Amino acid sequence: MKPLRIFLSTLIAALLLAACTFTVSVPTIDTGSTQTLEIAQPVPSGVSEADVAIEMGGGRLNISGGSSDLVEGTVVYNVADWKPALTQTGSGVLISQNHTTNVGIPTGDIKNDWTLKLGSVPMSLRISAGAYEGTLNLSGISLTNLDISDGASNATVRFDSLNPVQMQRLSYKTGASNVTLLGLGNANVSQIVFTSGAGNYTLDFSGALTHDINAKISSGFSQVKVIVPQNVHTLINLTGGVSNVDAEGTWTKSGTQYEAGSSGPTLTIDIEMAVGNLVLQQH
Repeated sequence: MKPLRIFLSTLIAALLLAACTFTVSVPTIDTGSTQTLEIAQPVPSGVSEADVAIEMGGGRLNISGGSSDLVEGTVVYNVADWKPALTQTGSGVLISQNHTTNVGIPTGDIKNDWTLKLGSVPMSLRISAGAYEGTLNLSGISLTNLDISDGASNATVRFDSLNPVQMQRLSYKTGASNVTLLGLGNANVSQIVFTSGAGNYTLDFSGALTHDINAKISSGFSQVKVIVPQNVHTLINLTGGVSNVDAEGTWTKSGTQYEAGSSGPTLTIDIEMAVGNLVLQQH
């Protein structure tokens, strides 16, 4: 009878527990009136190369050139705790939101829109964002380094004209996203590192290649398209076992290496994908 008494005791306890009413407190994010932060950060005196860092939560981010300052623009937001802080560093500025880790149900539609212009002084640019969408038009901006990381994004980064200075490294790290990089040949960069999770990605190396470029692409289960100029000497090395490769154009395949073009600087791209679809395209 002992097992029966244990069973009945457990059953009664379960019924009493089910009869109770539980109150769960769900956190909220309070949205209020829309505020606008105006930014007009001058170039630090005596600086020949500046550092610009942008740290934002989820929202919209649009960047372009053409500022007479180091950075100018607006941040429009309606969560009071998300007011960005501007911190002057020795050689530049950090624009950051310190409370975007708050989680909860918003009491209204959240607004967090960043529209920024960068100046002409050579600069190292670092962008760290949550889930965002937008366009980073870096055409003609003098970038010595570029480092972008985000949780998830629907973004386009474009170089429509040649970077006036040589960039040492371009790094983009993202989670599950939809990202397009256009005109990478105009980035005037020596090294490119692109790391992603699942998603859709296009890396277009069109532009005025002035020297050799070494690029590494590491991606999870994703759709990746790599576009290279028609005549530029290109070497693509595949690792990770990806089998779904669609090579459009005139390519010579030797084992896991694809080669095309013969003129100008050499574009070497190492691609690591275990699963997914890869398109190699000449343009």
